[in-house]
Amino acid sequence: MSKEKKLAKKELKAAKKAAKAEKKQAAAYAKLVKKIDKKNAKAEKKADKKGKPFVPTPIPTQEEAFAAAGGSKVKKIILLIILILLIWYLIYFLVMWYQYTPSPKSAEETTASEELGEYERYKNPHKITTTPDYSVSEAKALLKQVLHDNWKQLGYWGDPSSGSINYTSKIVNINHSDCYVFSAGGRTYAVSVKLSSVYMYRGGKYVPITFKNTNYLFR
Repeated sequence: MSKEKKLAKKELKAAKKAAKAEKKQAAAYAKLVKKIDKKNAKAEKKADKKGKPFVPTPIPTQEEAFAAAGGSKVKKIILLIILILLIWYLIYFLVMWYQYTPSPKSAEETTASEELGEYERYKNPHKITTTPDYSVSEAKALLKQVLHDNWKQLGYWGDPSSGSINYTSKIVNINHSDCYVFSAGGRTYAVSVKLSSVYMYRGGKYVPITFKNTNYLFR
């Protein structure tokens, strides 16, 4: 088939389509006019019955009618777009709602809850809150330091801490506290297992080491 024949066939097809559309549009316009006429007749009877002036609804031309129909179609498309956006926003809101995790309490909220008398139960972070019992070697180190720092006040001619300090394998209870017993510098000493005090055996009993009327405590 030649190019001219194809073009002619295409034009014929377009003409038929246009004629069909025009026929359809004319039928729709005739239906619209009939509807307006019917509405005007009804409105006129009603106005005559009430004694009021009748103002008929104007009948648009075919071009005006279908121009208005096109505008109505645009409005429908805009409303459809708005509806789709609203649905999308609702879905987004629901997803964010289910994924929401409450934030930790702020300082103001905590203060408010305390004023209302809402307190969390106290939890002790420490397993042991009392002073532990120290080893013999740690007690020996304390006694050595005490002798080194205070040998003059104790009446020695020289520092006895450089000599031997021996644990006697004996534990005595002094002032309701267990103490390791040591021999050092020709004397007997007792060191609390808590390392809270040092005693010297004198006159048949253990007395705390005292300097200027103050009992020597671990410092």
